[in-house]
Amino acid sequence: MSAIAERKKTSSKIKENKVVFKVAKKTSKQEDQELSFETLLKEIPKKLMGYAMVLVKNNKDDAWDLIQTTVLKLIEKKKVFMKVKYKTSFTKVILRNAFIDKYRKDKRMVSIEENSIQLIEPGKFEEAREYEEMLTFLESMDDEDQIILAMLAFGHSYQEIQEVLGPISIGNIRVKANRARIRLAESMEMEHE
Repeated sequence: MSAIAERKKTSSKIKENKVVFKVAKKTSKQEDQELSFETLLKEIPKKLMGYAMVLVKNNKDDAWDLIQTTVLKLIEKKKVFMKVKYKTSFTKVILRNAFIDKYRKDKRMVSIEENSIQLIEPGKFEEAREYEEMLTFLESMDDEDQIILAMLAFGHSYQEIQEVLGPISIGNIRVKANRARIRLAESMEMEHE
């Protein structure tokens, strides 16, 4: 009979240990629920790193990018995150979705080197460079000359230019326009020598 009594004692101790373990497990989950948002954000990257490394095939930089994206989404959805019961699972779902989004985005990207796509047509590069040089020179000119050349380029008459500039005679505007054109042409020639 002592063997039966001893078995009952051991089974009751095991039951007590299970109850203590369940209570401890519940309190740790409750503590997890009660942690501050900032503390959770600090702990999340540690918990997600392994999963992120598996997703990106052990590329640490990509894993950190995914974790940062996840943390940003958690910050955006703070209220929802704090209400969720299983926070780690919730963050893993966000991480997985971020990985899928990144994968789809990368799949659509086309490498220029692989496809030897020409960005600029032949001759257009030189034209674009000359245009930039001309704009740089125009910016160095005084405001009055800039206005005169710009308005002439847009097809305005000398009389319209006079209305904008104020008390300058049309003859004076023509002289200033001619001198500005000459300076511009000379500067463009000097650039190409």
